[in-house]
Formats: sequence, structure tokens, C-alpha cells
Amino acid sequence: MACIKQDGILSPIMFCVYTDYLLLLVQNSDVDCYIGKSVVGALAYADDIVLLAQSANAMRRMLSYCDSYASEYNIIFNASKSKCMHFCPKGYHRKIHKGTPVLFVCSQPIDY
Repeated sequence: MACIKQDGILSPIMFCVYTDYLLLLVQNSDVDCYIGKSVVGALAYADDIVLLAQSANAMRRMLSYCDSYASEYNIIFNASKSKCMHFCPKGYHRKIHKGTPVLFVCSQPIDY
């Protein structure tokens, strides 16, 4: 098993190599999120991945792809460095409260 240091010279290249297939899995899944007329499910830059989903259930499915991928390719997604954001349509206000869905990556909860 190789360990690549974060911020190391090979980090961006190895990130691309390791995550390319994951991004293809998410892209080819049936979990769609529209921004305007564009379908966007995952964005990646440097060593970060952003997942976009239209519902908590859709996000859980995307995160399950990440968990399976991490297990298969010996990758760890750091839940403590991950954040969940909830966006609502204009005029709709939802407070984060006890009923907010809990999302997990690598069996660890993701904070809002």
C-alpha cells in the first residue's frame, strides 16, 4: 500500500488517478441534480470532491458509492473534514434541527 502525503508533489496526480473511476461511477448513476438546465452530480478540484444531490436519499446513494469505492481501493474519506449543506428554494426556510437527515461517509457522520 502506498501512502501519498497531502500537499505532496504527487498528490494532485494521484488524486486524479484514484478518483477518476469514482467520478465516472457517480456520473453514470441514476442520481441526478440539476443546476439550471445542466446535470451536475460531482465536482472535483485539487484534492476535494463535491457531491450534489436533490434529496437526502439521493445523497445517501452517492455516499454509498463512495463507501464501496473506498473499501475496494483502500481509500479513506475523512468525515471530519467533510461538510453537508442544505439549500432550499427561494422563500422556503428550513432550520437545521433534530429532524435533519444524518449523512455518513466511511461510517462517520458528516456535520452540517
